[in-house]
Amino acid sequence: MYHTLCEYVTHHNSGTQSRLLTDHVHGIARRKMNFTISMLQIRALGNQEHNAVKGLEACRKAKALGADLAVFPELWNIGMAQVPVDPEERQRWIKRGIGHDSDFVKRFAGLARELDLNIAITYLERYEPLPRNTVSILNKQGEMALTYSKVFICNFGSEELANAEPNAASLGCDLLCSPGESFPVATLNTNEGEVKVGAMICADREFPEPATQLMRNGAELIIIPNSCTWDEIRTAGLKTRAVENLVGVAMTNYPAPQNNGTSQAHTCVAWKNNEMAETLVARAAEKEEILLARFDLDALRAFRKQEQWRLNYRLARTAYNAENRLPRLSV
Repeated sequence: MYHTLCEYVTHHNSGTQSRLLTDHVHGIARRKMNFTISMLQIRALGNQEHNAVKGLEACRKAKALGADLAVFPELWNIGMAQVPVDPEERQRWIKRGIGHDSDFVKRFAGLARELDLNIAITYLERYEPLPRNTVSILNKQGEMALTYSKVFICNFGSEELANAEPNAASLGCDLLCSPGESFPVATLNTNEGEVKVGAMICADREFPEPATQLMRNGAELIIIPNSCTWDEIRTAGLKTRAVENLVGVAMTNYPAPQNNGTSQAHTCVAWKNNEMAETLVARAAEKEEILLARFDLDALRAFRKQEQWRLNYRLARTAYNAENRLPRLSV
């Protein structure tokens, strides 16, 4: 029991200070509700086994730093291996797809139970006619709380393959993938309460529809496994997805030299006391690192309530568009 109306508990994570606020509700101390996402900006190794071992160790480090959810970059099991130009190599790439019941996924499920940690593991998922670019959120019980497959796939480049000497750099990373079909949202439990989390993957965030559908499905936070060269235009888009849907967003990218890191998280709380507020929660450099983003869910939810008219307007408009037969994504 706390003996004052408000107490601040100060602790250290990687040399940074953060504060946990408690208050009294009906005479009982209530901890301020935070949710900490760890963006595992780590370098992929040569094969699935090496990636598994490195990924498991990264999750242990994230837990030690205080994470509630650890998020991998895109297609971690194959290290975001490029689509080959050679036909036989392309078939081998396709066969690298794994199932939900694979040893790779099971090892992370077991670690989630052991560490009491939610883990968002990414992998090339075995699927017909072509594999899928997938992320599964494993909850603290090691159960598959959510599985999402990239909908806005980068499947360009088929014309390039018809050339005598195709340029691999002109092939979309999802050229050999099937698209996903829906945007599920999972409820994750923490010691402080529940939070609703959805997922997008890389190029999904460059279009308004995926985040809009997740907002309609109840998401409060959206995780984004990613693999691309990050720039300020993409930062602007990420911030826009957060504010327009009143959600928090957390993007995990590969470090240099594979990509250029810059993993980051933003809250939707863009104004405080009628003044512009900084939405950036955390941002990495280009090097390999484990980045923590602590989302103040109390503040996020209060802002959503304050700005409910925005959500009401967007919900009404997206429903209106659907009725007028404009393209709409599956629920």
